[in-house]
Formats: sequence, structure tokens, C-alpha cells
Amino acid sequence: METETTIYYYSATGNSLAYARAIAREIGGARIEALARYRTTPARPGTPKVGVVFPIIAWGPPRTVKEFVSLIDLTGVRYVFAVTSCGGTAAGTMPRLRKAFRARGGDLQAGFIVRSPYYMSMQGKQAELIRRVERLSGRPFGTAAERLSEISQTIREERRIRPERNAILGTMLGNYSHDKAVPMFTSLDARYKVAPACTGCGTCVRVCPRGNISRDSGVTAWHHDCEFCGACATWCPQRAIGFDRNVAMTREHNGAVSVRDFYLR
Repeated sequence: METETTIYYYSATGNSLAYARAIAREIGGARIEALARYRTTPARPGTPKVGVVFPIIAWGPPRTVKEFVSLIDLTGVRYVFAVTSCGGTAAGTMPRLRKAFRARGGDLQAGFIVRSPYYMSMQGKQAELIRRVERLSGRPFGTAAERLSEISQTIREERRIRPERNAILGTMLGNYSHDKAVPMFTSLDARYKVAPACTGCGTCVRVCPRGNISRDSGVTAWHHDCEFCGACATWCPQRAIGFDRNVAMTREHNGAVSVRDFYLR
């Protein structure tokens, strides 16, 4: 079958990768690629349809996704879709993404939000802000099991739908919080802790989507370009990586994927 669709995925705990694979199977004639490989080099899909699948981070698109879209070559692309996995509230992620694609001379013909398991537990002020945004965001979107068939059919037929978003008040508060939070994420990695259980296997180095982690002379170091996606803690085989007391990382992941799917280097 001729390749008609390229699906770029960004994933930390496996949900978005699993959804990208499911959509590729459903629509046929698709290939999938790790979006993180194109942060500094333009992606050139060369197919008439392009999809982007990624998780919400702090009520908005991850920096890595923004960088990818700012560079992608849309020559010959007639249909662009996006699917975002969201543990709680998506706010205005899809309208933001549509604006970014339009800045590249393209558009976002369809944008979907899928509710997914959330693998971090916030406490204190962070937890209260999350609850406030959720209260203002309206009815949550359906799960992958409920939505992926409908999404795949829309993509096959190249139907246009308005990019999905939450209720206006939740969107406004989420957008504001995203803009405040993202600049702080780069240095949050100073608060990661490595337990003595670490064996120096280097898994965290291999899976970090930003290449932000190194191992030198037995020391694991983060270099202040963090996305706060949690991939390092999720895939550490010894569960040796943790954060501060206000954020509990469960280290769970989507059972349909394995650590080898996340090796980027």
C-alpha cells in the first residue's frame, strides 16, 4: 500500500505512541515517526496527509511540539490533523496549534482531544490550580476506546472539523497558566533526585526527548532544558528517579509500548 500519511508522535508515558499506532492501523497507508527527532531539523513528510499526536503538558502543547511545527515543510500536504492525549484539561491547545500551522503556510483541518490516564499526582498549590481549571472546563472529552474509531474515519475521509477545546473559562485560565508555567519547566530538572538504586544503565539519557540528560563519571545530570514530561522517571528500570514532595510520579506507562520504543539515542 502506498504511504499517504505521516504521523509524527511525541510521547513520554506511551499513550500518544499507542494512539498513533492505532490510527495508523485504522487508516492504512501510514508511517509513524518520533517527532522529537525534528526539533532542530525540518521534517519533510512528503505525503499528502500529516498527523501530529502528543500529550498536553500544563494545558498546552509541549515545547518540542512547538519547535517541530515551527520548522515542518508542508510542501504537498493537503490535510493536517492532530490528536492530543489529555489527563485532565486541554484548554486552548488545538487553537494554538492551528495558529502555528497557519504561520507555516498550512492549516489544521482537524484537531481532536482524547482523555487518557494521568501519571503524575500534584499536591499543594499545583493541585488546587488543576482542580480550578477542571471545574471551569466543562464536560471532559471521551477516552481513546470511545473516540479512536471516529477519529480514524474522519482522517480517512479528510473531513474538516473545528479544532476541539474546552469551555471558554477553562480555556482562558489554562492558556494563562501554560504561558506562565512553560518558561519555568526548563530549570525544574534541578529538583530531580537520583536514588542509590541507580545502576547507571543510561535509559534516562536514551529516552529524554530533549537530549537533556547525561551520564558522566557515574553522575546523572540534567542540563536545564527540561520539558517536565516525566519520561526519565517513567522508564527508569530501577525506579531510581524522583521529583520533589509536591509531585508524585507513579512511573506507570501504557502497557501497549515498551522502553525500546522510546530510545531516541
